[in-house]
Amino acid sequence: MHEPLWNVAALAAFLGKPTSWVYDDHVKENIPSFRIGQQLRFSPSEILRWMASNCREAA
Repeated sequence: MHEPLWNVAALAAFLGKPTSWVYDDHVKENIPSFRIGQQLRFSPSEILRWMASNCREAA
């Protein structure tokens, strides 16, 4: 893994969502995440795959 990992604040900024939304989706296991110690981290490439697989295209 050679890409820098995102923390909650970085992911929230990327998605344009509040950090509380990121925490809530982590708890609901809706978003790919993992822990390093007590801190959540996110792989940018996994987040992009998650976004693509959960995209709803307009009809």
